[in-house]
Amino acid sequence: MLRASHRFGGLVLAALFALTACGGGGGSPSTAADRGCVKDFDASKDYFPVKQTVRHAANFTLTYAKNYQVVTVEQPAPGARPEKYVLVRCGTPAPKAEGDLAGAITVETPIDTLYSASTTHLPFVTELGVLDVLTGVAQSAPISSPQVLERVRSGAVAEYARAGQIDVEKVIGARPDVLMTGGIEDRDYPALRKAGVKVVANAEWLESTPLGRAEWIRLMAALTGTEAKANEVFGRVEQAYTALAAKVEAAPTVTVLPGQMLHGEWAVPNGGSYVAGLIKDAGGTYPWASTKGTGSTTLDLEAVLAKGRDAKVWLANVTEWKTLADVREDDPRYAEFTAFKTGAVWSSNKALGPGGGNDFYERGVARPDLILADLVAILHPDLAPGHTFTFYRRLAS
Repeated sequence: MLRASHRFGGLVLAALFALTACGGGGGSPSTAADRGCVKDFDASKDYFPVKQTVRHAANFTLTYAKNYQVVTVEQPAPGARPEKYVLVRCGTPAPKAEGDLAGAITVETPIDTLYSASTTHLPFVTELGVLDVLTGVAQSAPISSPQVLERVRSGAVAEYARAGQIDVEKVIGARPDVLMTGGIEDRDYPALRKAGVKVVANAEWLESTPLGRAEWIRLMAALTGTEAKANEVFGRVEQAYTALAAKVEAAPTVTVLPGQMLHGEWAVPNGGSYVAGLIKDAGGTYPWASTKGTGSTTLDLEAVLAKGRDAKVWLANVTEWKTLADVREDDPRYAEFTAFKTGAVWSSNKALGPGGGNDFYERGVARPDLILADLVAILHPDLAPGHTFTFYRRLAS
């Protein structure tokens, strides 16, 4: 969880926000003309000629009125109640906050500045061609994207939680149009909301399918006015992913061992989880594929050995593992797995950023087709001759 480096009472927060709203802090916002705001509102006109349809994501919905969109995030954070956002085309009147819209957060779009709490948002702004909207990131260390890191180095993008704690004063002073969450409710968000910061939830990690997570690009597009680009980008990803999955349908199923131990426990994905979907779509299976639920089940190593010892391929996600010797050094019992003995151990640590961030968890969210392509090449190399791996690497002997 992020924590604030400064605490403020309500009066101080309100005063600081009022001060910054009059010109203190942050960069120079774009004018209404720059953003393409409506000059002469026509109540009969549809201001969203290009629309988006959510087909795979289950945790948010998107509907249209003539001059605004309504986004509902069903679960903004684990156990949280739904949140509703009214995205109003700038230069047009916002609807009354009543009925189904009572309590909704109103945001003028397209936004000009965005503070991001998660690296998973970064490929969305990059793919949509609106990287210049990004003006703040929680921390730069986990970031893999060279383009984003360059903007951090140049000062165009600020870090607002460098030590893992939100600098409340800094965020309020910057006045971002939106602070997008990483799918958790930080203890400092209420203070930011009270000061007028529009906190918008992005909980793509609660989606249970790869395409469902990738489709959260549509929320970013709704905020930035890039609906046509999102339709194009996501359409390509969707087409590539489904084509790959269809390609392996007739191939023999390969048994996989997913994951590894962490602090003495092995979390194996349940059958309805994101990881389970990727393995199945790549033509694989694993001993716990019939387990109900979208999360994971925690086991000890002995239990994993009992069922997964003979798996043909081991798919790990350990940043530090580069060789089989690294695996054995972590725990000698790992050498008992058949995949270890045959050298069929792969880890999703090929693409690491300078600070140790893993692009598998960054770009991979927006590009599940690239993850699936790697997995197909691992499980069915005959179907992917000459494949160049994006995220996975085979551990050296």
